Amino acid sequence: MRRYSTMVWGGLCLSAATPVLAQGEPSGHPAAGPVPASSASVTQLAPLTVEGMISRADLVQPPIASSIVDTAAAMTDVPGGALIDNGGLSGQVQFRGLTGYRNQTTIDGMGVAPGGPNWMDPPLHYAPAALVESLTVTRGIPSVADSVDTIGTAVNATTRQSHYARGENYEWHGWGEATTQTVDDGYSLSGQTSLANDINRLGLTAVTDHAANRRTPYGKLKASSYDRKQYGLDFGHREAWGESSGFVRMQRTGDTGNPDLPLDVHYFHSALAELKQRADIGRTHFTAQLDFNHVEHKMDNYILRPTPNFSPLNGDMSDPRYIRARSQRYAAKLHAAHPLAGGTFKAGFDGSWVQHDAFVGNPKMAAFRVDAFDAIRRDTYSLFSQWAGPISGPWHGELGVRDSLVHTSAGPGGVASSLPVPAQRLAADFAARDRNQTDNNIDVVAKLSRDIGRRWQAQLGLARKTRSPYYTERYAYIPLQATAGSADGNNTIGDTRLSPEVAYMADLGLSFTGRRLSFSPEIYYHRIHDYITAVPYDGGNPDVIRVSTVNGDPTPLQYANVQAEIYGADIAAAYKLAPAWTLSGGAGYTRGRRTDTGDNLYRIAPANMRAKLVYDRAAWRLSVAERYVFAQHHIAESHRDARLGDPDTGGYALTDIAARYRATAHVWVEVGVDNLFDRRYRDFMSGFNRVDGSAVPVGARLPGAGRNAHATVHVSF
Repeated sequence: MRRYSTMVWGGLCLSAATPVLAQGEPSGHPAAGPVPASSASVTQLAPLTVEGMISRADLVQPPIASSIVDTAAAMTDVPGGALIDNGGLSGQVQFRGLTGYRNQTTIDGMGVAPGGPNWMDPPLHYAPAALVESLTVTRGIPSVADSVDTIGTAVNATTRQSHYARGENYEWHGWGEATTQTVDDGYSLSGQTSLANDINRLGLTAVTDHAANRRTPYGKLKASSYDRKQYGLDFGHREAWGESSGFVRMQRTGDTGNPDLPLDVHYFHSALAELKQRADIGRTHFTAQLDFNHVEHKMDNYILRPTPNFSPLNGDMSDPRYIRARSQRYAAKLHAAHPLAGGTFKAGFDGSWVQHDAFVGNPKMAAFRVDAFDAIRRDTYSLFSQWAGPISGPWHGELGVRDSLVHTSAGPGGVASSLPVPAQRLAADFAARDRNQTDNNIDVVAKLSRDIGRRWQAQLGLARKTRSPYYTERYAYIPLQATAGSADGNNTIGDTRLSPEVAYMADLGLSFTGRRLSFSPEIYYHRIHDYITAVPYDGGNPDVIRVSTVNGDPTPLQYANVQAEIYGADIAAAYKLAPAWTLSGGAGYTRGRRTDTGDNLYRIAPANMRAKLVYDRAAWRLSVAERYVFAQHHIAESHRDARLGDPDTGGYALTDIAARYRATAHVWVEVGVDNLFDRRYRDFMSGFNRVDGSAVPVGARLPGAGRNAHATVHVSF
């Protein structure tokens, strides 16, 4: 085993913000347990106990609507949140301009290493919406205890697992749910059954999501169908001193389209497992956890779409390609929390060991092979300490320090001898480089809050957060569109010399909770040194241009460290009009720009507003929601590509309606219509069409979904 430098660290903690959980909007799955809250309003709660530590974080839980299939879509109801829509099952999380791997996204506290270099399976791909009980998002700066090697937010999907019964006798419980929708002839079937008493529980879950191509007001989008199945087993055993729990899940994703990416999913064969132990020894609470995931992946450009012709070497002949990829992640953590000085001191270790491999092939030519990502390794060793609690009177605070050692490496790669000489030289140059990098990253988070009377609270968060480069950013030596889902149409290469990102962050918030009115505006500013983004290749090696041209893009990009800033504001609010009527809503604005050149950062969500009127009484619940998205003209000039359409998008408004009837305590039915007026619109967070013969030309911005009528039936026992 490699020798690593000793990490010396220390830290005290002072907690900041009173926990704010948005209340009001019930989940699409109310029978699973307590009703998840909506991010549209805020209610001050008592301190929330999380694994033995008093959390005073600012948390929101967006509703998981019945018509949602991709859990990441719920981010559109989070203040400052957005969905990166790369396909029906490939949505990524964006929060305040930070996308994908810049956020820590977990499932039941477990991280996931996506199998594809283009993130066709981002972490929430493995949390089907039908099985998600709640999605929790930290609104603001996450505590060091909750985030490792990220500068963005912390997102956790809590899935619907078995629950303990009240007595010593074993009881059967379960539920089943069926949803259908017209926009893509899609359906979802899900269910769970469990056997439990007061000390043991065992549960089985299953879900299948399937759809044909998506309809839009412009016509059907080719390569937009999806197919996913997941089966899981979970268990738990508790004693007076603690609890042992865990789960095992198997997922099979079949042919699934990604029309804004160069390839579609042919399959994902994935396994996820977690084992967790909680224990109380005296006044100290311990949490130990082991995680594992393994993904086998194949993607191609000829099963769901007409095979493209992009290489000038083949003349008028098509250019079929496939990529076989694999990822594997092992992770361990040990956290301890102990009461100290009127608050809670928490310290712990987080480690992960991740491997990636991917090669490119041609089904017509067995001799064609590119080992694009060869024996990639990313090992993370991280220690933290944190104190949170009351300071004096109405003041609360948090201070935490995390020290992370991130070691990355790659194999030599290589290309088949039948490939052109420029590709051979690029592979040889990469093999000759030093491909081992070690980053020692220090995070510091400080929060301070003050209660102002009974209804007001002011909050301030300051932080220094870090992130080491992702493997595609450091080790992509052949210009390909394997960019963790950037969907900008450009071939991109990496740079082994990239430095970690260092973000200096400041958040300021104010919240008011009245008897009928509540609201919580926040403003933020993030200055990011060595921000990693793709910039036009400087031409230092002509072989990069030659190979990229053969791969369909004569103007490739390269990842580089630049200077950047992100700032903005968002708000959530709600007003109780009458006992049965509630009006809720929110708005957000995010601006991202490079401070060294003045260019805009790539793919930052446009400003948006939303409002929802809900009638909820007795067995009926009716809602009408309106969302307005403003035009986006802040475009990253560095990512423009002549083969693509105008990247600017106009503003649009969408109206959704829904009605739910609870027939009995165990049966409810919901019907609704999304995009009621079948509005034509182009979502800036979607990419550009890459599929011939679709509803819009190749290179045009993908349109949003058309009118979608949906219905759900839920039965529990």
